[in-house]
Amino acid sequence: MHILFLAPYFNQPRGNSTTIKRLVHFLHKKNLSLSVIPYLEHDNWHHSDADIIHILHATRFIQWAKENDFSIDRPYLVTMGGTDINIDLQKGFNEEVFAFLQKASFITVFTEDAKEKVIHLFPDWENKTKVIPQGVWLPWNIAAKRDEIRPHILLPAGLRPVKDVLHVLPALDQLINHYPNMCYTILGANLDESVKDDVLKKVKKRPWMQYAGVVPYEVMKVWYEQAQIVINTSLSEGQSLAVMEAMAMGRPVIARKNEANMQLILHEQTGWLYESMDEFIAAVHSIVNNQFLREKVVQQAQEWIIEHYSPETEALAYINLYQQI
Repeated sequence: MHILFLAPYFNQPRGNSTTIKRLVHFLHKKNLSLSVIPYLEHDNWHHSDADIIHILHATRFIQWAKENDFSIDRPYLVTMGGTDINIDLQKGFNEEVFAFLQKASFITVFTEDAKEKVIHLFPDWENKTKVIPQGVWLPWNIAAKRDEIRPHILLPAGLRPVKDVLHVLPALDQLINHYPNMCYTILGANLDESVKDDVLKKVKKRPWMQYAGVVPYEVMKVWYEQAQIVINTSLSEGQSLAVMEAMAMGRPVIARKNEANMQLILHEQTGWLYESMDEFIAAVHSIVNNQFLREKVVQQAQEWIIEHYSPETEALAYINLYQQI
């Protein structure tokens, strides 16, 4: 069986590229033949003679296929993430998108909430819409953090409006008075010039804040090792790999309340959830000052991720769908 992946990115450091690299790695271990075309990277990759096509990101692919006169002549399944479901399809559901999803053998999503949104678009897709959570693949080990917390707060997120990377700045402006050694680092690709300009303006006024640019996943280890708290400020998510990675590596996580984050985190059990600035501030104080609670939450988060988000289980779930097709 030969699977051709059509993914937006493979070489560029994006969430989509991390997903496709993980799938390729663990499907290769199951002896599948695989090819990848990163259709938004403008590389003239070889289009192999595949048995099944696996497409990541429906709306981006539809636009690319239309612009490049690309047609599909074999069975395919579609994996839809947060931008697909929470942003693009909320703007409108036209005949082109309907026809593409209607012809798919399966639609896969990461969470039950995402499945409900797909079914809301068209109830007849319920049986062919499958929830396959993302696996967490850590190619390196991270040392436990037991020393005094500054805190060093890390936000891994691309610079675009939905990630809302400046959301907690009012809270951080208060917290610096409690923790003069605090630092705040944003990591991620520049995906929106206006957001980047705004971030750089804020950085210029705050010596404790930095934007470190884009960092490939393969060399993220040093950043996760330095981090003492990992946060997520997104307005919406499909399923945040950064949050899952931090939990798996034993870093306390503070995440904004959205449907995807609430399915990953139980407040003060596997992480901390916040809506208001006061709640964010309280979460930071709790992590810094309550070592017993911090270590208990971190351990429970690691156990939760290992139990529910295995990349081997993820690969087997996709193989099952390929075999059905």
